[in-house]
Amino acid sequence: MNPLTQSIISGTMSGAVYALLAVGLVLAFHTSRVVNLAHGESFAVGGLTAATLSEAGQPFYVYVPVAIGASILFLLAIERLLLRPRRTWPTGSLILVTLAAAFLTRGVLQLIMGVDPLSFPRLFAGAPFRLAGGVLPQQGLALIAIGALAAVSVTLFLLFTPLGHRLRAVAENPDAAELLGVNVDRARALAFGIAGALGGLSAVLLVPLVSVDYQAGLGMTLRGFIAAALAGMAPSLAVLAGFGLGLSEALVTNYGGALLQDPIVFLALIGIAVWQSRNIAFGGTGRA
Repeated sequence: MNPLTQSIISGTMSGAVYALLAVGLVLAFHTSRVVNLAHGESFAVGGLTAATLSEAGQPFYVYVPVAIGASILFLLAIERLLLRPRRTWPTGSLILVTLAAAFLTRGVLQLIMGVDPLSFPRLFAGAPFRLAGGVLPQQGLALIAIGALAAVSVTLFLLFTPLGHRLRAVAENPDAAELLGVNVDRARALAFGIAGALGGLSAVLLVPLVSVDYQAGLGMTLRGFIAAALAGMAPSLAVLAGFGLGLSEALVTNYGGALLQDPIVFLALIGIAVWQSRNIAFGGTGRA
């Protein structure tokens, strides 16, 4: 087996998941102006729901749509019950509300689903593909293809459809959009619903290859946010940033060791924060 080729294959699979999460997070951010720190919990909710229903004997054509639906309902509840009634609060306070929701969801999932990692059978089985000394399972190929297609489709939807233009108008200026007849609350709910669908889709595609537990959400939020920040919160660039992050993470793990994976991710987050703050003025002067 070629370690470099296998790292690229593994990184591309992870990158497809990060791209889905990043696009969903960016979409929700642009309509609400809040970085939803409970975004990754949609991955955990979807994955654990699918695994639980699979263990109960339900076929894939039942647990896959139910799992994606659970992820959608979860983020719709975040928007409707937590963010919408507090829309006048400062942005920092709303971010803390989503963080509290993430920890609460984590505790609820632990109580309901237990602490053991869960998984379910692959949706795409069969002999794996062998490419230049690397092995790509059919489920992995489906993950890359469907993940990339879904992420790019959402981006094209925002850029070239009338409904997408309405969502972008809400992102640019919600007051002006409302004056022009756009239902801002409905647009935000739609954005969070799409974000939930992407989170659930990423779970049903990735979890059969690995596993999921109650604490998977915050890690997925972190990686989705790093990809989104690298893209400057632009949906079109978030897809590329997600794949780039996945590849970088896989190469670091392969050549530097698994223990370096999380430190490198956090260093990337710190570097992004410093880069994004280079034009912030402190005391009337600009600092890098």
